[in-house]
Formats: sequence, C-alpha cells, structure tokens
Amino acid sequence: MCYVIITGRSLAWLLLSLLAFMLILTGIMTPKWLLGQPIVLNENNTTKFHIPSVGIYNRCTRMRHDNNHCAPFSMYGLATDSSVYPKPWKAALFFLSLCAAIQFATVLAGVMACCVQSVFKKSVISLAGATQALGGLFGVLGLLLYPWGWGAPRVKKLCGEYSEPYIPGDCSIGWALFVTAIGIAQIFLASALSKTADKAANSDKVQFQMDEGKQLICLA
Repeated sequence: MCYVIITGRSLAWLLLSLLAFMLILTGIMTPKWLLGQPIVLNENNTTKFHIPSVGIYNRCTRMRHDNNHCAPFSMYGLATDSSVYPKPWKAALFFLSLCAAIQFATVLAGVMACCVQSVFKKSVISLAGATQALGGLFGVLGLLLYPWGWGAPRVKKLCGEYSEPYIPGDCSIGWALFVTAIGIAQIFLASALSKTADKAANSDKVQFQMDEGKQLICLA
C-alpha cells in the first residue's frame, strides 16, 4: 500500500531546498558578480549612467549606442581560451553547477519522499539531507575559486590594474554573488532541517494514522 505523508517539517524542508536551488541558479545565470565603475553617457542632452558588469560566465557591456548587451563571453564553454575565460572561473562554474544539480536532485527526492519514504531501507529524506551537505561543500568551493580569477586580464580590463586574486581593484562585488552565497547557506540549513523532517515523517502520530488505514496523512 502506498502512503502519502506530508508533515509541516518535511514541507518546510522541501520549500527551503527549492528556494536554495532557485537562488543558486539565479546567481549562476546573472552577470552581476563584479560591477565596474559607472560610465557617464551623454545622449540627446540626457545624462545616463552605465555600469559594466561580469558574471561567472557572462557579462553586460555597452555596445556602441545600443542598450546594454548581456551575453555569455564563454562561447565555447569550459573549452574557451583561458585569456577570455579564466581557469578559476571555469572551475567555479563547474562546482557551482554541480551544487545546483545536486540541489535539484534533492528537491525531486523530497517530492518523491511524500510517497516513497525509504530506498534500500534508508530514509529518502535522510539520504537527501546528507547529499545536500555534499552539494553545499561544492558550492562553497565554487565561491572560493571565483575571486581567485580576479587577477586575470579580463578582470583587469574591467577593474583596473590593481585587481588581483581576492582583490577586486576598482570593481565592487555585485548582488549575484551574495544571492549565491545565501543560497548555499540555505543548503546547509536545509540539510540540518532534514533530520527533524525525517523524524516527523516517521513519528508515532504518522504510524498511528497508517495503522488506521489512512493513505493520505497530513500533520502540522
């Protein structure tokens, strides 16, 4: 017999895991990791400010007099020349993408856990929580590798000659890096929450309702 078990703690864990995945994915896709100095533009007697920026694999720049042009600079992915796409950024993208993929898998596992509580006699939620912690470590490694590439020629062009590994020079850190960091922090929080979610899904209250023959079990 298939039981659908939904508890307040398991739902909170699932939603937190989903939010963490969305934050990390947003950070990866957004070219706002490093912000250059504002550029003053005078067009039609109107003063405008343009702030060039670069992300983990894409950038936003001003193309002639057109609007901001945002697109990947790593045209060949990880095979892009290192003078264009710094090696530390390639490694950071790999580990952050791996972190996001693991997090997405745990979200799917969380949805599956509503109906399938165990796999090979191991709790699905417990296994997902442990896997989350591993993915979080990959995310931390990605965050540590990204500033290592700040001494690359591409970054010096944006941030000035004083930019060095872990020193952004004339650039400032963009919001996308902080969003990614918050997402990774939430992964560890979700991993810790998975323990209480697992206990709630296997509590005496759940077992009592299962003994009564209920297939849909919802507990606060």
